[in-house]
Amino acid sequence: MKSQSTPLLYSFAQLVTPLALLTSLLAQESGSHPNGRVLSEVRAFVQAERESQRIPGLSLSLVIADQLVWSEGFGFANLETGLRATGSTIYRIGSVSKPLVGTALMQLVEDGKIDLEADIRDYVPQWPEKRWSIQVHHLMTHTSGIRHYRGAEFLSMRHYEDLATPLDIFKDDPLLFKPGTRHSYSTYGFNIVANLVEDASGQPISEYMRERVYEPAWMNNTGLEDHRSLQIGRSHWYETDTAGKWVNAPFVDLTNKYAGGGITSTVEDLARWHIAYARGRLLQSETIAEMYRPRTLEDGSKHGYGLSWRVQEVELPNGGKTRQVSHSGGSVGANTLFLRYPDLGMAIAVIANHRAQLSKITAGVMARVLQAGR
Repeated sequence: MKSQSTPLLYSFAQLVTPLALLTSLLAQESGSHPNGRVLSEVRAFVQAERESQRIPGLSLSLVIADQLVWSEGFGFANLETGLRATGSTIYRIGSVSKPLVGTALMQLVEDGKIDLEADIRDYVPQWPEKRWSIQVHHLMTHTSGIRHYRGAEFLSMRHYEDLATPLDIFKDDPLLFKPGTRHSYSTYGFNIVANLVEDASGQPISEYMRERVYEPAWMNNTGLEDHRSLQIGRSHWYETDTAGKWVNAPFVDLTNKYAGGGITSTVEDLARWHIAYARGRLLQSETIAEMYRPRTLEDGSKHGYGLSWRVQEVELPNGGKTRQVSHSGGSVGANTLFLRYPDLGMAIAVIANHRAQLSKITAGVMARVLQAGR
């Protein structure tokens, strides 16, 4: 559909060529094919960026036509053991945890167990009464007025055995503003989302997420981080010291923020999550449309978030525009970027075991893939 102000979007037909190209290349690369060098060029670009940014290891997956067509690792998941990164390497995904648990909450909305317009105290009575009422949708859009991290809370080493106790970190602090009047990003707001899911479902959140989210989406390597457990294929976490050398990231315990940033996953599982959305395995189409609808503040201004997803219109390499539904995640020793283009059937996920400029990598990969499809 054309409009006077928006260039034509890529059509499905324009994406069939790169789909066929990449799937065939995965089976057998052919240098004689006119497009036979595309995947090699993409690999070379990612590897060059990894080296330029001095990232120990990263993994990337690509979805075209709502199919996982490519995943690969670059560098090392563990520098000390020489374990290579792969498409199935397990990383911390940081705040990409938020729309995962947001998906669970919206399932409970569909089930009639949660009302987005209800006061959160209807479901989490341990939340103290405040000057203003917080409704469930305020949590999902970062308009609740609940604060974000303070001081060294991002580096918490305390282990929590339940979801309710971490509310003590912030529950007695005043709200920053009247809910719905401003947008202020809050990981702690999603602590309450996790409590809502657990209380409304009547199940431990780990059990609910496994049964209702991970298994239907074929996400076999995703779950709440438990540093005490043994996990095959889990990455190690790195930082750079003042001399520019790689060092181990400091120990943290993520049980203070499960829904806000405590989940580990793989780029392949993130790709499967996108596909599960596209195939209706997790939510009804009407619910997904509601999640993707950018919200407005009380004064009518927009702030770029739907329900747990960031939603914006972006320009593609050909000058066309499309809707991007995304989330990023910054963790101690890891970084994630998950970009989804539901109107195109495309998604790209990249995770590194070090802080990185992942947008440079995703932009370069997308430009090369879309160019191949022209």
